[in-house]
Amino acid sequence: MKTARWLIIAASVILFATALFHASGYNSVARAIEASNAKPFLISAVKGLWLMFSIHLIILSLVLIALSRGLQAKRLVLLCALFPAADTAILLVFAGVFAGTIMLAVASLLLIAGGLLLPQASS
Repeated sequence: MKTARWLIIAASVILFATALFHASGYNSVARAIEASNAKPFLISAVKGLWLMFSIHLIILSLVLIALSRGLQAKRLVLLCALFPAADTAILLVFAGVFAGTIMLAVASLLLIAGGLLLPQASS
C-alpha cells in the first residue's frame, strides 16, 4: 500500500507541475490567437480551453492525492488514470512528442502502477 500511495502522489505532483507548465504558456497562446484571423468565438474558445486543461489537471491531482489514502480507491484511481492517458493519446496525435505529452504519459503510467498495487476493495 505504501508503494502504491507514493506512486500515486508522484503522479499527482507531475500532473500539478504539468498544469503549471501548461498555464505558463497562456499569454503567448492568447497573443498568437488574438493576432490571427480567427473568429471571436474561436479566439475565446481557445483561451478558455487552454486554462480549462490546466485547471482539469490541478483538480485531478488533488483528487488523486485524496484517493491515495483510501483503502477502497483502486477502481477510482484506475478510472482517474484514464484522463491523463486519453490526454496523452490525443496530444500525441495532434501535437506529437513534447515535454507535455511525456509528463502526462509518465503520470499515467505511475497512476496505473499505483492503482494496480492498491488492495482490492472487499465486498
